[in-house]
Amino acid sequence: MKVNFYGTRGSVPVSHPEYQEFGGNTTCLLITLSDNRVGILDAGTGIRQLGKDLLASRHEQFDNIYIGFTHFHWDHIQGFPFFAPAYDPRRHFTISAMGHDRMDLDLRGVFEAQMQAEFFPVPLEKMGARFSFFQSTEDHFMRKGTLVRVLPHRHPGVAYSYRIEDRETNTSMVFATDIEHGESIDQKLVEFARGADLLIHDGQYTPEELESHVGWGHSSWEQAIEVAEQAGVKQLAITHHDPDHDDQFLKKVEKDCQARFKDCFLAREGMEVEL
Repeated sequence: MKVNFYGTRGSVPVSHPEYQEFGGNTTCLLITLSDNRVGILDAGTGIRQLGKDLLASRHEQFDNIYIGFTHFHWDHIQGFPFFAPAYDPRRHFTISAMGHDRMDLDLRGVFEAQMQAEFFPVPLEKMGARFSFFQSTEDHFMRKGTLVRVLPHRHPGVAYSYRIEDRETNTSMVFATDIEHGESIDQKLVEFARGADLLIHDGQYTPEELESHVGWGHSSWEQAIEVAEQAGVKQLAITHHDPDHDDQFLKKVEKDCQARFKDCFLAREGMEVEL
């Protein structure tokens, strides 16, 4: 399994020179499985470059790509209208929002609304690709040796963590972004992440900043490490960097994190991690 980071920024994209090392695009991940099937998690502004790379690669498994969403705040969907493969009528995408709490959600309506005439010149139905919208009360599904599981966690409007297990290579990754633990670490997430090869966890705030952002729906880098330690994961990637945290600031945070948890790094846009 490979994980490619196409967007590592939280809340809003940034583009100034001092943000280039860690990246300015909002959340988007590409997951490549052992049989070369690919999946996408979230469609922040990073999905624009992901789409260009997929078109350039002429990927064999490009006929039906799964796009899973942690939740639907702007920074996790705002890149979708600029995802070039979605304009190709040969392509098919399955857009998913698993979980009991999301069954009342009008999933298609989320994307139709952001592309209505007041906001965007091309409506969803005119993009060209075929879209399937998948919702299920189940918290998991298995396909061709890959197990995908979801877990709801605390965030305004509810968000979900994902765990993806490639049974062919016995590798696993967990994506837990936009999570607010509260007064203590969410033990359900700890069990959900237990033994993962890679945990990607929200760390938007410093411990000091977190105190003044109660209710905003995010974690500190210190909490991300606590989850990694308790769950016994092999690697920790901290993501959803605050738009006010430039490269110099984040490099210092990374050193502090690695002093406590050796196999830890701050996610950088363009980074690839092979498990």
